[in-house]
Amino acid sequence: MEKVKKARRKYILNKPFQFGYVTILILLQLCVAVLVGLVISYLYLFVFNHGNLTIQHNYDLFLQWAIVLGTLSVVLIIWGIAYTHRIIGPIYKTRILLRAAASGNIPRGKIKFRKNDKFKDLEHDLTSCFETMQKYRQGSGE
Repeated sequence: MEKVKKARRKYILNKPFQFGYVTILILLQLCVAVLVGLVISYLYLFVFNHGNLTIQHNYDLFLQWAIVLGTLSVVLIIWGIAYTHRIIGPIYKTRILLRAAASGNIPRGKIKFRKNDKFKDLEHDLTSCFETMQKYRQGSGE
């Protein structure tokens, strides 16, 4: 029985795009977190107690807020990289195919992207483009 080598998926294909996208998401999340934190602190943390402003009994809320924010940041980073991978994957594959075609190795057959990739309509366009290139090559006698 032949062993099937499991392909390892590379998620970071274009660092500037993917990390830039995730950075923007994290910055937006932090802005929302600060805004919500300010509203919570105004409404909940500062308790007017017999004419004195106190915050003694609610320091645990800061810790809980930090844990929630940290967890959401990790989830957002993972989701952002996975989402951008579905965008950058077809672009990466298209660039490889176009480089191969430019060097004279025109891809044959139907071009396929992964099931969840964005730009699925590009499959048909690339396939027809490479088929036309093959016809021109065969017509010119190469």
